Amino acid sequence: MPNNPFLLLLFTILGCVDCYSMEYDHAVQGRVVDNMTGTGLDSVSVTLMKEDSTVLANTTTWPKIYGNLAGVYQFRIQKVGKYIVKVERSGYDNGYMDFELRSNREASVLVKDIRMTKMSLLLPEVTVTATKVKMVMNGDTIVYNADAFNLAEGSMLDALISRLPGASLTKNGQIFVNGKYIQSLLVNGRDFFAGNPKIALENLPAYTVNKIKVYNKAGRLSSIMGKSMGDETFVMDVRLKKEYSQGYMTNVEASVGTKDRFMGKFFGINYNDVGRIGVFANVNNLNDNQEAKLNGEWLQSDVPQGVLTNRNFGLSYVRFLNGIDSWASSENTFSVVDVNNISRKSTQTFLTGTASSFKMSEGRQLDKNTTLNTKNQLYFQSSRKYYILNDLNFRYVHKKGRGNASTEISDSSTLLTMLTEGNASGSDLFNLYLEHKGGSKIVADYLRWGASANFEHLKTDRFTLYDVRYVNSPLPRDFRNNYHHDTNRQWELKGNLSYSFDWPDKSITPEYRYRFVYNKASNMLYRLDRLDNMDSMRFDMLPSTREALAHVIDDNNSYSYHEYQNHHLLQLGLGHDNVGKVLNRWTLKIPVRFVHKNMYCYRLGKHDVSRNAVFLEPNLYASGEVLRFFWELKAELTSHMPSLMSMVDYRDDSDPLYVRKGNPELKNAHHYDAKLSLKRQIGKRRTMNVELNFSKRDQVMSYGLDFDSETGIFTSSPVNVNGNWNAGTKVVYVHALDSAYRWTLDNQTSFNYIHSVDMVTVNGIKQSQRHLANNYIFGENLKLSYRPNASYEYILRAGANYFLINRNMKGFSDINSINYHVGLNATINIPWGFQLTTDLTMYGRRGYQMAEMNRTEWVWNAQLTHTFMKGKLIAKLQAFDLLHQLSTTHYAVNEQGRTESWHNSIPRYAMLSLIWRFNKHPKK
Repeated sequence: MPNNPFLLLLFTILGCVDCYSMEYDHAVQGRVVDNMTGTGLDSVSVTLMKEDSTVLANTTTWPKIYGNLAGVYQFRIQKVGKYIVKVERSGYDNGYMDFELRSNREASVLVKDIRMTKMSLLLPEVTVTATKVKMVMNGDTIVYNADAFNLAEGSMLDALISRLPGASLTKNGQIFVNGKYIQSLLVNGRDFFAGNPKIALENLPAYTVNKIKVYNKAGRLSSIMGKSMGDETFVMDVRLKKEYSQGYMTNVEASVGTKDRFMGKFFGINYNDVGRIGVFANVNNLNDNQEAKLNGEWLQSDVPQGVLTNRNFGLSYVRFLNGIDSWASSENTFSVVDVNNISRKSTQTFLTGTASSFKMSEGRQLDKNTTLNTKNQLYFQSSRKYYILNDLNFRYVHKKGRGNASTEISDSSTLLTMLTEGNASGSDLFNLYLEHKGGSKIVADYLRWGASANFEHLKTDRFTLYDVRYVNSPLPRDFRNNYHHDTNRQWELKGNLSYSFDWPDKSITPEYRYRFVYNKASNMLYRLDRLDNMDSMRFDMLPSTREALAHVIDDNNSYSYHEYQNHHLLQLGLGHDNVGKVLNRWTLKIPVRFVHKNMYCYRLGKHDVSRNAVFLEPNLYASGEVLRFFWELKAELTSHMPSLMSMVDYRDDSDPLYVRKGNPELKNAHHYDAKLSLKRQIGKRRTMNVELNFSKRDQVMSYGLDFDSETGIFTSSPVNVNGNWNAGTKVVYVHALDSAYRWTLDNQTSFNYIHSVDMVTVNGIKQSQRHLANNYIFGENLKLSYRPNASYEYILRAGANYFLINRNMKGFSDINSINYHVGLNATINIPWGFQLTTDLTMYGRRGYQMAEMNRTEWVWNAQLTHTFMKGKLIAKLQAFDLLHQLSTTHYAVNEQGRTESWHNSIPRYAMLSLIWRFNKHPKK
């Protein structure tokens, strides 16, 4: 036997294959549907027979429960062979379907849909009535009834999701339900605009939504294999009402407001049985999320920096090739964003002992960003056999900007340095991505493969003008007119191949992955202030000849390099299902990763850097049930090699007040992460989720700071530090307080401890000081909603975050601070067909050492709407920050220092909007 432990483990596992060849119960599952409509049929009598028509078992199909498909049936068999399924239902002709269990290692067999032909019968009308229950919980599945929530007229999907019990929505479009991140937002079971949730959130009208279903969706391999293959994703599926699932739907909004504010929106979509096409446009100068929010979730960090004018356009098309199992799609977006940002910023950095550095700056920046993005997919899936996915994506980003700033740096008592700066820049980014991947079922096993290619080209031109005056130092005035010309290209190739030997409750999966990266970069710096016969104050003009430019190159800060990376990964995956109740399922992945990097750098001579490493990065997942809690454990070890550029021995002073250095002695970093999740559903109206997490970082790369107390210059160099770790817990509790779901309580409590290490020193001290900081963060968020009927809804929100920070630094005073908010939101139908939505929230900060940081602000938003033409036309009057107390000045304090910043914005406005809805749907 070989002495290699990895091979010994592999042979030992494969030697156990014989013990897996016992007889198992094999699941047989299928579905019975109406031949004309394709809808599932419940209460169908289903008979399982041998090939010779000997009856083995009988059952009936399931009804549609909790949003699951109707018409599903299931049997259990043990022996390999051929079988027949017979279905019978009153009013339909009998149906038959053959299937075969080919191997004792097949976990399950998915029978083709049995389509039943309807007899000509007249059925009496049935009237169904139901109460508007907000949500129904069944295990991991939650189904929300959209009609049970009172929303302002004209609301979009984001307003609806923010009202869902247990749900929260961030300004970036990330969705969390019961504290768990939604990995994909679907509309009628499909990705919407390339999986970009913000487009659906901001453009899909809330009135079109019927149900919202949250569940763990089976991945492609799970669908093919008929059992969980560990590729499930946590999704939110927005199901549209039937009348909006086919036909045309258009939503147009035009708005004008005070201070020359404006907005125009268009959203149109066409659904049918074979595909869909959608178009949207959004033009506004409201900073996007600066539009008056009425859900009480407005936080100060959400106020954008500067004044933004946005122009966004999108076109989406999908064509179903075989039902919904195969499709061709194209998702295209185009955006232009203008930014006018005026800022003032004051920063205090805590240094060794009682020393601190102070930096005060103000400036203005004008930017224009243009982005074109297209994503195209061709997907084929043969039911329960294979899938093939092809991607072709292209992205282009053009940025152009110009600005100026002035900065003063001082110590605790003396002004050290004054800096005047001007800049102009432009960049172009091209990215092309190709991918092919697939998977195939081979009797009981499955094969997966994949290959991809990525090319990226970034070209940047930057002009910077520095004028530095040293007040407390004999150094002369430092004037620089810099021109940076940077070109970066990257080629990346990937490939993977795996084969899984599968039993009904066990699996062994060997896998190989390869990744190749080639980087080519040229970063050249030219000192235009050294040119003859040119105005040195003109910082955006180049000389007429290349020769003149070549004579003023800054060799100290110019460089180019070629980098080659090869990554090989060998992995063995083990899995075991149905182990027991307490431990029901576990999977263990044992990857060994071989990394080889080479870089040839030219910077004041040749600097070649090479690094090899072998990383063992195990990954464990386990789940089960204990004390009626469903639990999940995830633990992993990951390792990271520092970038080779950071390991070059260089000194970069292109920024005269912030010098950067390399460190050839950098070591590899290792990250340890573990998370335990507990979930319990108590009856049908209560659910509780508890999450415990731990993270540790060894040899993590930090940047040591050396501050020159005479010149105000910072020198930064990367170093490895140990001792960084954090732990935390979060509890989410959702409770419908009464059976009619009028009262709903949503509570989230969290605690996090962060133990951080950094390196800071002041000139004159030979060794950097290792500083420890302890951060304790307590969080509490409460939401209580009351909906007595369809005309009224009230939501009370309260929350707080308490921060305790202490540090082993002489002269550092502990920070004990709290940020809190309390607010009330109401939606009320008032006489004459008007609807009023209003939100009043108080934000407070206490416990900060600076008096101006301890503030209380009241933010009051209101909206009045009225509908005309049977709901097709909506008039809306909005007002944001009626009390004019929301500040654009922000404060942040942590163990490294204190920051106060101000940005121009538009925190107060009123706006009148008209919204027109047009819908056209098939008569049948």
